[in-house]
Amino acid sequence: MSFFSEYENLIQNINEDIEAGIITANDYLKVVRKRKNKSNGYRPIADYYYMNNEPKVKYEEMRVCEVLQELVLQNMMR
Repeated sequence: MSFFSEYENLIQNINEDIEAGIITANDYLKVVRKRKNKSNGYRPIADYYYMNNEPKVKYEEMRVCEVLQELVLQNMMR
């Protein structure tokens, strides 16, 4: 599966979480990125976790709106 397909799934999942009231655009998520850098130096988002969950791998905290913005912009660049 290409990371564009993965991004479409992540975008859909985050939007569903917002619609269900699980998160808001101003909440923070723990974002896990793929280890392998792309040729342009971009590290694609691999997954996200709610703030009350602790991923076993390195992560960064980002606001939901920032995560969605990155996913949508990168998905448009394909």
